[in-house]
Amino acid sequence: QKMLFWEKIQTAPPLIPMLIEGQEFIDAQDELSVTDFMRKYGMPERINEEVFIAMAKALDFIDPDKLSMTVVLTAMNRFLNEDNGLQMAFLDGNQPDRLCEPMKQYIEARGGEVITESPLKEIEVDPDTKAVTGLRMRSGELVVADEYISAMPVDVVKRMVPEAWSTMPYFKQLDNLEGIPVINLHMWFDRKLKNVDHLCFSRSPLLSVYADMSTTCKEYYDEEKSMLELVFAPCSPIAGSDVNWIAKSDEEIIDATMGELARLFPTEIAADEKWPTTLSQGPEGQARLRKFAVVKTPRSVYAAIPGRNKYRPSQESPIDNFSMCGCFTSQKFLGSMEGAVLAGKLAAEVVASRAAGMPTQGVKAVQDHVSEEAAKVQPKKPIGIKGDSPIAFGGGQSFSSKAEEELKTFDPEQLVKLG
Repeated sequence: QKMLFWEKIQTAPPLIPMLIEGQEFIDAQDELSVTDFMRKYGMPERINEEVFIAMAKALDFIDPDKLSMTVVLTAMNRFLNEDNGLQMAFLDGNQPDRLCEPMKQYIEARGGEVITESPLKEIEVDPDTKAVTGLRMRSGELVVADEYISAMPVDVVKRMVPEAWSTMPYFKQLDNLEGIPVINLHMWFDRKLKNVDHLCFSRSPLLSVYADMSTTCKEYYDEEKSMLELVFAPCSPIAGSDVNWIAKSDEEIIDATMGELARLFPTEIAADEKWPTTLSQGPEGQARLRKFAVVKTPRSVYAAIPGRNKYRPSQESPIDNFSMCGCFTSQKFLGSMEGAVLAGKLAAEVVASRAAGMPTQGVKAVQDHVSEEAAKVQPKKPIGIKGDSPIAFGGGQSFSSKAEEELKTFDPEQLVKLG
């Protein structure tokens, strides 16, 4: 609304090819960052400040000068062409009870079995055909099946690729993909903050999206006290931050966040000696932080930086009984929950088509330079998964000294202190 009429006029022409040419034009912009695209087409800087900063941080936890324009155009195309493209919703409770448990019950009701706390040691393959012969668990058990689907994050997949697959272009291209760090915050206040019953997008340099769960979520509903959930991003250099926040203490992260909340809620957040960034607050601010939780995910969704889209593999692989899913695989919703779900459906279609003797979509073509590089490398043994914490398997957790020690063994750059 703050944009001038002529600025809005300047914004429209670069987006017309998206509407006319569709996905072909969108995919072709992957080599450009959002800011590169803006400058190439003469878009006003204010569109970055008013729209693209918030969009980039919401879509991939990354600043617009780091984000591929393909991601933004994909989202805008959905908003314009799909009836439900702008719809958002919240689970009405915690994920284990309201999402995972119903899924588990659905699988078990149809004869399936869900096994947890049984870590994978390695993928065993036939030395001649390269097909999977079984999954060797840390317990020593060998799990044998007709079809195998990996839903591991890309950084974990790369550590598990069998030696016999390590020189195959399909798997070699994964070297060009990596997960982006993100931090989730849960903050409980002693009184209710002004809020809206919706997900809020932020142009803050530290916060991406947030919501007052005491209003938006049935399980946490409270008319007297607020409970905010926030995404702290960008939080690493690859995403555009000058500070590596993954290496910071929980208290440092919360103090920085309290300073941003004091700016967002200038008449509500209290000056609190425990949080130095709030000390400039006036006497009208009364809300104090009661407790908090900081959940760090050192490798989250794949980093959608320019030039990465072409390396995202198809769900179908060159291995006859092995498919992959996950938001990093090739599908239209990119790095998102929707992308992960769609990738799972596409992988299931591969398996179903094979079982029915029907043709599949085939393996996505790999870039020529990747094939050339793969032909020159020597086979290498998989690093494997080291540790048993959630972060070892690509998840997030509240950090402990044990978690930090595990992270040092397989991803030490995440703990390098910057800023």
